[in-house]
Amino acid sequence: MEQLVAALWNPLLTFLYLEVGVVVLLLTRFTPWRKIGNFALTELQQLLKPKKSVSPSATPHQREVSSHFAFITALSSTVGVGNLAGVSTAIHLGGPGALFWMWVSALVGMSFRMGSTWLSIHYQPDTPDHPSWSTPMSYLDPLFKGSRLWSWLPAAVAVAILMTGLFANSIQTNSVAHALRNEIGISNLLVAIVMALLVATVILSGLQRIVQMSIRIMPWIVLLYLSAALLILISHPAETMNQLLYVFESAFSPAPIAGGIAGYTILQAMQFGVSRGVFSHGSGLGFAPFLHAANRESARKNMLYAALVPAIDTLVICTITGLVVLSGGYWIEFNGAYLTALSFENFFGSGGKWIVVVALSLFAFTTIINWSYFAERCYLYLGGGNARYFQYLFIGVTFMGPLIPVRLIWSMADLVIALLLILHLPALLYLMIRHLKPMMAELHKQ
Repeated sequence: MEQLVAALWNPLLTFLYLEVGVVVLLLTRFTPWRKIGNFALTELQQLLKPKKSVSPSATPHQREVSSHFAFITALSSTVGVGNLAGVSTAIHLGGPGALFWMWVSALVGMSFRMGSTWLSIHYQPDTPDHPSWSTPMSYLDPLFKGSRLWSWLPAAVAVAILMTGLFANSIQTNSVAHALRNEIGISNLLVAIVMALLVATVILSGLQRIVQMSIRIMPWIVLLYLSAALLILISHPAETMNQLLYVFESAFSPAPIAGGIAGYTILQAMQFGVSRGVFSHGSGLGFAPFLHAANRESARKNMLYAALVPAIDTLVICTITGLVVLSGGYWIEFNGAYLTALSFENFFGSGGKWIVVVALSLFAFTTIINWSYFAERCYLYLGGGNARYFQYLFIGVTFMGPLIPVRLIWSMADLVIALLLILHLPALLYLMIRHLKPMMAELHKQ
């Protein structure tokens, strides 16, 4: 399994993702990069005004979410194990240069999320009750459903997203279980039971309950985690700058292991940086429409909110995690969430590992509940008659996650994500080229 994943990602999918990303950036004239800063500042000012706040329950339909809450919820679906364990794994397996290629994946991924959001809104069915409403199938169906050769593609994408949700669920719960077992000795079985019960209490109540939990948990835990991590970096400015320079150096030249032994190649850095970056921010996989297209507000606002997600997830949170890990100096010997916890413990003492364990647990929880909705929508699109049946299945997978070997889960998730990219990314590129003019016109509205 690991050999198959390595063969797909190195270098086939790594280059495909980067090349398609560069093409889209050139076609859109780097619009996400040019507009995102001013948009973020303007929207932050609006969000801080009490009179602008809206209760999630005030939305007119159970599948509709305001653009503001969709953004926070989308962050909840991306900020998870990938931001703590995934970054550490990428650096351990690909060297410090892997962090640079995570940045690149996010920079090109901004356009992918922006484009898929616009396409879903453009092809949006009239009613939220339609199976393809606010899903990538909303724009894949018109293009491929009537084709003799490609009519299977929308259903294949739905299956791949559904499977990605199940495997991503297992990775989140497995990482939490191992972190709690290593730090305080809680058994994997106990974690499995507790996580399954917590997830059940949320997802059985539907999307609005998922949104409410996400917006109540995500901002505070992100603030706690980033504050602690920034304190480490600011306290050692010289070391932080040295590691930042080391990231750039390692991205374009082979990085030796201590003692001059041949270590990490450029291709390894690219492979693990791009693959773990895509796992973290999910750009190009068709996830953005589930939330950012789930309202009837300004398409421009939803597009730019979608582009902002990988910027915060990877350019901010993953970068800060990566620099803390590199500054700690344990990245050659250790791996995963344990490496991140060890790096925090090196600065804060025993309290440092608790910051990571708490953040990891809550990040994983919010990611799982959001992924349950994505996978459930795909299940319904594929003809599933009763969403409750799938919700029970998802809860069962949550329970099983901590009990499955971690390497098997990561390999399966990497394989499904690879297949999803192969299915979705070329179609997304074609549709963005085909609709480039009206999409750009929408972006330049004021």
